[in-house]
Amino acid sequence: MARKYERTADSGSLSGFPLLTTMVFMAHGAHGTLSPGEAAEDGAAGMPAPPAGPDGPDGPDDLVAIVRRRAERTPEQVAFSFVDFAADRAGRARAVDYETLDERARAVAATLQRTCAPGDRVAVACPHGPGYVEAWLGCLYAGCVAVPLPEPERSGQAVRLRGVLADCAPRRVLTTTGARADVEAALDGAPEDAVLCVDQVPTEAAAGWTDPPRSPGDLAFLQYTSGSTREPVGVCVSHANLIANIRQIERQSEMDDRSVVVSWLPFFHDMGLISGIVLPLGAGAHAVLFAPMAFLQEPHRWLRLISDYRGTWTAGPDFAFDLCVRRIGPDRRRDLDLTSLTSIANGSEQVRPGSVGAFLDAFGPCGLDPVAVSPGYGLAEATLGVTAAVRGARVRAFDRAELTAGRARPADGAGPARDLVSCGPPLPGVRVLVIDPETGAELPPGRIGEVCASGANISDGYWRRPELTRTVFTELPDGPPGRWLRTGDMGFLHEDELFITGRRKELVVVDGRNHAPADLELTVERAHAAIRPAGVAAFAVETADGEALGVAVELRGGRLGEPVAELAGTVNAALATDHGLRAELLVFVRPGRLPRTTSGKIRRAECRARFAAPGTAPQDPAVIGAVAADGGR
Repeated sequence: MARKYERTADSGSLSGFPLLTTMVFMAHGAHGTLSPGEAAEDGAAGMPAPPAGPDGPDGPDDLVAIVRRRAERTPEQVAFSFVDFAADRAGRARAVDYETLDERARAVAATLQRTCAPGDRVAVACPHGPGYVEAWLGCLYAGCVAVPLPEPERSGQAVRLRGVLADCAPRRVLTTTGARADVEAALDGAPEDAVLCVDQVPTEAAAGWTDPPRSPGDLAFLQYTSGSTREPVGVCVSHANLIANIRQIERQSEMDDRSVVVSWLPFFHDMGLISGIVLPLGAGAHAVLFAPMAFLQEPHRWLRLISDYRGTWTAGPDFAFDLCVRRIGPDRRRDLDLTSLTSIANGSEQVRPGSVGAFLDAFGPCGLDPVAVSPGYGLAEATLGVTAAVRGARVRAFDRAELTAGRARPADGAGPARDLVSCGPPLPGVRVLVIDPETGAELPPGRIGEVCASGANISDGYWRRPELTRTVFTELPDGPPGRWLRTGDMGFLHEDELFITGRRKELVVVDGRNHAPADLELTVERAHAAIRPAGVAAFAVETADGEALGVAVELRGGRLGEPVAELAGTVNAALATDHGLRAELLVFVRPGRLPRTTSGKIRRAECRARFAAPGTAPQDPAVIGAVAADGGR
């Protein structure tokens, strides 16, 4: 029987489970919140000393050298197990050891070296499988700059692929024979020799590989952001950034060569690339990988593989945990054994308290340790990770009125509250602070502002975007010295942990009060059973009287006939009760029709542009109906 838990405003613990508080002792430096390592470490960067052993100060300092060393010392050690559910619904596993991986990477690299020079960009647009890992790693072996991209299976992906290829101008594009036609169609007139199918590269080609010189500052890859608030741009990630973030995440999550990582996250996304490929290679962990579509079709497969392979570490965005709760019934949970899991990273999108609680409720009886649930915060500009919880998810209740005024004060039960999930303390070697977004001045704990980060994992900037680079990666004129990443995310520090409240550009400001879209969306989602979970977008709309609230809402497939006016009344009643405002515009759309990024985040800005322009919504085939406060539309 599941143990009952509940959030408590004073401690954030979940009663019935062990107290979910961080056990790391934090220290304050001159500026911002420091990681645990910086309290004892010397030096401006605050980076901890590398671990001893083959990957320590006398060992490899880049990922290629690490893989090569393991191929020499432990050639039969399994690096990856790929489980193919397309070939066999039960899952057909293929193991790849370090000797094979190294040989295939050298073969791809040697083939690239015939036409590419070190520093040339090489795009990777393979299906999610062994070929993708070979291609991406082969780029690094060749001294080229990898550009991880999706296989253009859908028209939207082809459009994105063309835009990215035009921006990075790759010398070659790597794919597989099965995907070649789609890739060539997306290239639209590129030279015939631009495409190289890695599955056609003979392993014997490895003998022709020469190891090019690499320095820590050389680019390893360009990570194109998913662009939830702007057009995708390429983040420049160096070999030094890559190794720094590997070591930071390893230390925070206690990952090592005994760990087993299970991942379905797409390789072209930063969370999937680092979690599924880079981190296991850096730590020497065994990675069990399968395709994103296989997870979406049957979420049970994710937890089944964790159970079967005794997975210790996994990661997913918030919606994945909701999907498991909804799609894996009690009868299918009985055969799951999740006792091996020591860390479940929850990130990529804002973590909702309800998702954490429902997942623990559903899978606690399967042996899931609640302390394993580890919400975190990160972004491509930081390679991946910035903060992570180390002893479970902390849910805290804050006074809602104070939050809208820019202050975080724990709720006292006297008024409306908003539950927020802590993203944990900074990773070792990372500094985090919160600034006034207008002046750049550092704000004290409990004040809401723009989150900034500094550390060896922070990128040098964007590919061929000098103005944007100077704006985002900058010194703070009225803040602490040094170069800081301005994330554009709003949040605050409380008890040395980071809480995220939303995106700066997406705040809805009504009558001088700041409303976080995620908070408004959660209220709307809970207002009526016809509203699809994680299918709400809140955004600002302009009126003659100033800024107001607009909301686009996906309905469940079986509830499309609900009277729109009644739905609008229910939603506005909930908004009035929880936030003291109503929506100037409510647009109800068919399931799955809200614009989303490649990682599944709703594009609020695009929703606003698509649905909020006067007279456009009724003509949109995705729209079921729209209700405006003035009775129009």
